[in-house]
Amino acid sequence: MSGYRRRQDKKRLYKGLGIAAAVLIVGIVFVALVLGMADHYRFNNDNSVDSRDTITYKDQTYTRKGNIETYLITGIDSPGKVQELKEYDGTGQCDVLVVIVRDRSTDECKLLTIDRNTITEVKSLDDDGTCLATTDIQISLAHSMGLDQKVRAENTVDAVSHLLGNATIDGYAMVNMGAVSVVNDMVGGVTVTIEDDFSEVDPTLKMGETVTLMGEHAENYVRQRKEVADGRNENRMHRQSSYEEAFKPAFRTKCNEDNKFPLEVYHALEEYMTTDISAKKFCRLALLLSDENEDEKLSISGTYGLDEDEWQTFTPDEDSLQQAIIELFYEKN
Repeated sequence: MSGYRRRQDKKRLYKGLGIAAAVLIVGIVFVALVLGMADHYRFNNDNSVDSRDTITYKDQTYTRKGNIETYLITGIDSPGKVQELKEYDGTGQCDVLVVIVRDRSTDECKLLTIDRNTITEVKSLDDDGTCLATTDIQISLAHSMGLDQKVRAENTVDAVSHLLGNATIDGYAMVNMGAVSVVNDMVGGVTVTIEDDFSEVDPTLKMGETVTLMGEHAENYVRQRKEVADGRNENRMHRQSSYEEAFKPAFRTKCNEDNKFPLEVYHALEEYMTTDISAKKFCRLALLLSDENEDEKLSISGTYGLDEDEWQTFTPDEDSLQQAIIELFYEKN
């Protein structure tokens, strides 16, 4: 029996017993650019994070930043518009997770990209949103729990918050990856150099060629993974970063031509996303993130592996994770 079927059967069994929900594991950064963190942590005596305003880590004292706001932007592995769900099918996982921390006093932004396969504590939800259990699984699965889109979004926020030491997330946007082609075409296409072998999924994307991505080809470039290169998410994240850098000037050009363009993008995305970010906030963040200033980008190092069903995993290095949390939310005394 396949891993997919086994996990379907486990979910039904656990649900009937009332013990836990089983999860399915099935197979933008650009989203952060068009859309646009955190007060509470834990640091124990062993150098883990807590909710105090002042903490000590490796003999250095840090104070929590007070004038920041935090957003979680995710790209959801769904090709079309957001739809009402009638039954659990394990779809709708996060392909992209980006945490944006904005300093309100300087308008400087820091971006943390989280690997979708990061192992962390995730709540397993029943169809009605009831929490059945918490399990250490891939963070991407948080958005596949429950049937209500808002519940899925909030469960994802909860998982990211837990990973980052119980950080407060001030806003979120869960955007279906099908929106990539929509926004891509609104900016007139995005020019990239193809560095991977796409022959199995999109023969028009030929390795070594520089092309202007349009329509479904843009979505293929940022979304496809299993049949591209080594099939690892690490490779796709690098490709998404390249797309992001090429997208920024194209988006900025359109904004310079029409100051209402960010609002047009917001309205174009509405059918593809679940968000609590207002149109006004969206436009401000979009302009801020697409300006010519270099945003600081952070990442978490760790170990790649496979779980018992041969699905990819990423186990964060604890020290690297702590350093990312401090960089985002604290400053030296």
